[in-house]
Amino acid sequence: MTGHAASSTMLVVDPSAETWALVMEQAKLRGISVITAPDPQVAVAMIEMATPDILMTDLFLANQGGLRLIRDIRTRSAKTVIIASGESEHGATILEIIRAGAGDYVQKPVLAEELGLALDRALRQISSTVENVPGIEQVDYRLVLGTNPDHVEACVTWLIQQTALTLPETQRLHLRTTLIELIVNAVEHGSLEILYQEKHEALTTDRFDTLIAERRRHPRFAKRRVVVQASYDKPRRRVRYAIMDEGKGFAWNRFLTKAEQPCDSRDANGRGVFLAKAFFPDLTYNERGTEVMFSVPLP
Repeated sequence: MTGHAASSTMLVVDPSAETWALVMEQAKLRGISVITAPDPQVAVAMIEMATPDILMTDLFLANQGGLRLIRDIRTRSAKTVIIASGESEHGATILEIIRAGAGDYVQKPVLAEELGLALDRALRQISSTVENVPGIEQVDYRLVLGTNPDHVEACVTWLIQQTALTLPETQRLHLRTTLIELIVNAVEHGSLEILYQEKHEALTTDRFDTLIAERRRHPRFAKRRVVVQASYDKPRRRVRYAIMDEGKGFAWNRFLTKAEQPCDSRDANGRGVFLAKAFFPDLTYNERGTEVMFSVPLP
């Protein structure tokens, strides 16, 4: 099998140089770029810099390092295809590997044919991105969210995986921080109309979860939603995000026109907006303050 449509990256975590050589041989035949790490600790540092399309890791059964690595990368990326390798033939061990998040298992000593088949299966599982599909100029996503703030982080993780994996790590972190801040604001201060002072008092008295639950049950707010739209524009090399709530809006201008003046403590709920504006200078709201928009340039 040669000439895979898109260049994929693979991280091999294994103490054996023989395994590295075999993987590189089979990967080269399939157009896969390979980086190696001798143990899970080194691998974590590499994953921080770039999430691989494929992870192949030894189980490191002596300290369970391989299983921990599998669980860790599964929480970071739902798209990474994970292949575990080890000497165990026990069904219970293999079941534990699958439950941890691996999709395939190659028994050691690794044979070229078995490894090749595992890589072929992995390549079939890798989702093609819009970058690699000719003819697609724009992809639009529309997420309709409820009013539970606890669900926001998972939604943002999914959205970034769909729209921003090509961004540098620092820019992805800025985007993640901004999306979480703006969507939580849209849920709490927008659709649920919780004022900053109300939130502050509820937090200091350990009643914030109760306040959220009460607002979500209230007939006035029960059916409200937050809509997040993302438009991946390949010709213009940008992703445009818009977050809309069903609240009354707010006087957003006073948060985006402070220049370099320090935020007033009474405006603490505007600090996140101010920070988001610093990350993404074209950030703005509609006239009512119920929709916030910004764009992210693509590399």
